[in-house]
Amino acid sequence: MSRYAKGILHIAVSLAFVTIAASAQAQRGLPDRPRLPDGEDRNDPWAYYRLANSSLRRDPDKAADAFFWAARLNPTWAEAYYGRRVALLLRDRPKLVRYYEGDEGVIRETQGIDSLYLYALTLNPFLGPQLDHLILDAMIQEYSRQAANRSGESPSDIAYQIEAYLRQSPRWRAILAYRDGKNINALSLYAQAIPRSKDKGGIIAERGRLFFQMGQYDSAFANVTEALAELRKADKKDLVFLYESKALMESRIAMIEQVKGNKAAAAEAFGRALQEDLSYFPAHVNLAYLALEAGDAETVVSEMNLAVDIRPDDPGIRYRYGYALGTVSKLEEAEVQLKKAVELDPDYAAPHFTLGEVYQAGGRKPEAIKAYETFLALSAANDVRRPEANDVLALLKAAK
Repeated sequence: MSRYAKGILHIAVSLAFVTIAASAQAQRGLPDRPRLPDGEDRNDPWAYYRLANSSLRRDPDKAADAFFWAARLNPTWAEAYYGRRVALLLRDRPKLVRYYEGDEGVIRETQGIDSLYLYALTLNPFLGPQLDHLILDAMIQEYSRQAANRSGESPSDIAYQIEAYLRQSPRWRAILAYRDGKNINALSLYAQAIPRSKDKGGIIAERGRLFFQMGQYDSAFANVTEALAELRKADKKDLVFLYESKALMESRIAMIEQVKGNKAAAAEAFGRALQEDLSYFPAHVNLAYLALEAGDAETVVSEMNLAVDIRPDDPGIRYRYGYALGTVSKLEEAEVQLKKAVELDPDYAAPHFTLGEVYQAGGRKPEAIKAYETFLALSAANDVRRPEANDVLALLKAAK
């Protein structure tokens, strides 16, 4: 079979877990804010997300900027960070090929900036690789072009050979089935791929993620638990799947337990995630919100403090901390966290709404009016909180 196809197969089975994306923190300043189509709302993160998706193939630079602004307007949205990772990968195809061929210079160049996908998974542990097929397509095209330049063969013929070879792989066909929304077929193909793969844990984890997305929580639990067992048996240096950590698996188990209403079991799983990785801040955030539901203000504060210590410059965590503090009537402390969220991301509308509530609860009408007005200026026209903000603002102004 084609030597070109064999050269790219290892990429096809691992691309969902390996990336060289540049992190938002590595940027100098903010990317340009792309112009939206006429009639689109500049305050709506979905408008930038749609623009990014439509631009991915023809203009990945524009898509990367649009995904950045989707995340800027809603820094708790996992899909926006994941989409930016894909766009950045598509931006330089020759470098992408050199990276996967083991070019040490490219690997050194990209050290320390591989954070977007990891961060997306902390926001949504069950985030699916719905755009990874674009990376695989780009890899095939670039690999075929380079091989054709060396051999004189047709790039399209080489690409055809590669794709025909990959179609023999159940895991590759599972990726395509997932892309096409054929979830039952994808589950079956993943099951076929498990016995013949060295990366059993990664494939089982993919099945668990897909079961969760389909609402089949018992099957999701069984697969994620099995994947975690595979992880515990494996030596770290042998792992192909860099993003399927034990902390992430425990977090997935916790989320399944939450959906099933087993809050105590969820808390235990988040605790185990922290035993695996003390820097896994989402576990602290989730433990805080479980405590919030139970009315345990002391645990809310202690867990959120730990999360903030790990990620002090994260506006999403600061906002969630401020919201939790406001909920337990710690108004002064809530104000501090919400103001920090605004400082870190001045385009983020949600903290201003909660600041308005905090000021209103403290009898600070002028500050509340300003906060609600700022929220209305920054929020999307379809934001569900806008009617309440308008009503409260009218009452405050009338009382003033």
